[in-house]
Amino acid sequence: MSLVPRSTEDGEWCCHICRLPGRVMGIRVLRFSLVVVLVLLLVAGALTTLLPNAREDKMPTSRREIKSQSKSTLDSFTLIMQTYNRTDLLLRLLNHYQAVPHLHKVIVVWNNVGEKGPEALWNSLGPHPVPVIFKPQATNRMRNRLQVFPELETSAVLMVDDDMLISAQDLAFAFSVWQVMHMVRLL
Repeated sequence: MSLVPRSTEDGEWCCHICRLPGRVMGIRVLRFSLVVVLVLLLVAGALTTLLPNAREDKMPTSRREIKSQSKSTLDSFTLIMQTYNRTDLLLRLLNHYQAVPHLHKVIVVWNNVGEKGPEALWNSLGPHPVPVIFKPQATNRMRNRLQVFPELETSAVLMVDDDMLISAQDLAFAFSVWQVMHMVRLL
C-alpha cells in the first residue's frame, strides 16, 4: 500500500490511507476465516484421536468369523441388556457390541410383553461373532435383568441399558480392570 498523496476530483489532496479501513476489514475477515478453519481442523484432529484404531477394531477376517465357545469364562464377559419398544436402536447396539473383544455372549431381556422378539430379524442379518440370546418376559419390570439366567457362563457380567452406547475400547478397558481386581481377590 502506498501513502503517496494524490489529487481528488474536488482538488483536495488525499492518500491511499483513505481506503485503509476497507482493506483492514478484508484482512480481518481473512484472519477470522483462517482462525475458524484452524480451530475446525484442531477439533477434527482431537475427535479423530478418540476413534478406535483400525487394528483394534478389525474383526479376525473380512467376513466375521464365529468365536469359539470353548473360550475360558475368566477371559470373557457377558453383556445383559434390557429393552422395551426400541427394536431399531437395539439392533444397532447389538451390531456395535459384536466388535467388543472378550465379549462371550449378549443376553437381551425382551420386555415387550406379548410381542415376538427380533431374534429372527437379527439372525437374518448374517453370522455374528458374539451369540445373542433373547429372553422374552411375562411382565415388564425393571428388575427382570436381575434374574439368574441359565445361559450365564462367565464370572463377569455387565448390565447396560438399551439407550447406552459404550465404546469397544472402554468396555475392553473396564474388563481388563475387572480381571486384575478379580485375580487380586483370588490371591
